[in-house]
Amino acid sequence: MCNQKDRNTLTENNQLDKIDSILVTYFCGMIDTNVAIKCERLAEIQEQHPNNYAYALPEDFPDELIDAYLEDSSAFDWVKLERVPTELIDTFIVDNDVWNRVAELLEKRTPAPDFSEDARMFVTIKNKNGNSDYLCFDSRSNRIKYNNKAYSMDKELFFLLRYYSGYYSWFDKSNLDWFEELRDTVFYQKALKILDEPL
Repeated sequence: MCNQKDRNTLTENNQLDKIDSILVTYFCGMIDTNVAIKCERLAEIQEQHPNNYAYALPEDFPDELIDAYLEDSSAFDWVKLERVPTELIDTFIVDNDVWNRVAELLEKRTPAPDFSEDARMFVTIKNKNGNSDYLCFDSRSNRIKYNNKAYSMDKELFFLLRYYSGYYSWFDKSNLDWFEELRDTVFYQKALKILDEPL
């Protein structure tokens, strides 16, 4: 039997424990495009997960055989191609504390003026109730769409999803000033640390 205090605690815990998984798809580093990339396009790419890979010849493949391989690869069936990521990365965020904080921050969103996006990151949040929510990050650092509508979000949300997905690691230190959330010195120091780690 539980009292009112227990009931309140259970309700709070259920609200925090609502996310089942977070999948993040993003472009590696700064990219310039002639045509804006729509959120729907990144969503389609994410659906193909984990097929966003290309294949390359192994590093020790003899240079003098590359032309022959390109002319007729069937003659080289013995060559084991190496799978390498394309300019897009798919990654899962698996930390429950991060999930719970993301859920809290999403509740604090406020409507913002709509914008024509040029997407760089797409996030699928699968909830335990079977529904999914979607975040689409624009090329401009502080613009985001949540379920296809523009919102203002706490800078911590931008930081958490970019940091824990490894997004910052694809940028040089000189590019970090571009991210508004990194004007917070604690976030900035954490982002700097990830640059020193091997990919």
